[in-house]
Amino acid sequence: MPFAYVDAFVSLLGVSMSWKRSVIDRVFLLTAKSISRSKKIPEIPKSIFVLRNNDIGDLLIITPLFESLRQRFPDAHIVVGMGNWNVEILKLNPYISEILPVNAPWHNNFIANQSLWNALNYIAFSPESQELAKRHFDIGIDVLGSYFGSLLMIRAGIPHRLGVKGYAGGHTAVEKYVEYNAYEQVGRSALRFAELLGATELPECRPQIFLSASELEAGQRRWSIKIRLTEKRIVIGPGGGFAEKCWPLENYADLVKMLREISNLEVIIIGGKQDREAGKQLAALSPSVKSLAGDLTLRESFALVAAADLVISNSSMLMHAAAAFSIPTVVLLGDCFTSTKQHAAQWGYPGICQILGKESDRQEVYTPQEVRKFIGRLLEI
Repeated sequence: MPFAYVDAFVSLLGVSMSWKRSVIDRVFLLTAKSISRSKKIPEIPKSIFVLRNNDIGDLLIITPLFESLRQRFPDAHIVVGMGNWNVEILKLNPYISEILPVNAPWHNNFIANQSLWNALNYIAFSPESQELAKRHFDIGIDVLGSYFGSLLMIRAGIPHRLGVKGYAGGHTAVEKYVEYNAYEQVGRSALRFAELLGATELPECRPQIFLSASELEAGQRRWSIKIRLTEKRIVIGPGGGFAEKCWPLENYADLVKMLREISNLEVIIIGGKQDREAGKQLAALSPSVKSLAGDLTLRESFALVAAADLVISNSSMLMHAAAAFSIPTVVLLGDCFTSTKQHAAQWGYPGICQILGKESDRQEVYTPQEVRKFIGRLLEI
């Protein structure tokens, strides 16, 4: 793995990041050229590998890519490589042929040790990497775009590789790439891979989740309110990947106290096992609030959201799940986000989610009182 030694060497010399990347990119370019077997991407590929070993929301937001690839190549074997934590997301998805486990130790919050050594060891020796190499894919797409993603595709012997320029490196080892744009919605950027492969008709840039009728019915049954006239159902998700990205829990508590004054309102708290205690704290504040945090699978959470009138969450998986079902969403940004406009441009869904946070003319996060007023206008309560 020559680039690893270059990486370590230039780091020891104290070389600037721009020079360091230039050296690594040059090594990648030479390595990629040495293994390329064809200069032309096949017009009708037999197989396509899409790498997305990132977090739950990261996969949800790019799901329209699979439909666009299927429309462009109806007979291709389209395989998604992703972490085991994301398998439920693509269940029943009609546009993919197969899921391959790629529990790669980079760019996700699920694998603890993401050292350089672990990443290289995974690429070189893991059973998952070896299985990938056996498949002989015609085309590989690294949606995130990184040195490790490109190296994994090289290791797999994929002759035609697509990546991203300007994010985490690796673009010199691909044939075509998407330019990273921090002000372009991530799902739209992902659809540019399909455009690079000749797609002209693109699906709506909104997450796709496919639930069975029985799953949807089970989601409806979890709500106590059955007649939806003046009654409202609200899902609240106080959890998130990083504490500094989350609206403070004490703010959620104050908001729940305000919501309990509204009649004909039911609130359900959801989240992962790590959110169980927070859910209990919030549910204890009002008889109209119950917590299922830590008790639901991903798909059960999706079905619950599909039956809601409103979702309130941090910048997390929930905002993308709600968008899949066109459920209005209020996204509350934590203190580390300095530009609501930029975050909305990259991760939001116009007309579906409202993102509230700091901006150049506002240096504080939204208060519970402000959020309560905003929700009242949104739901007319």
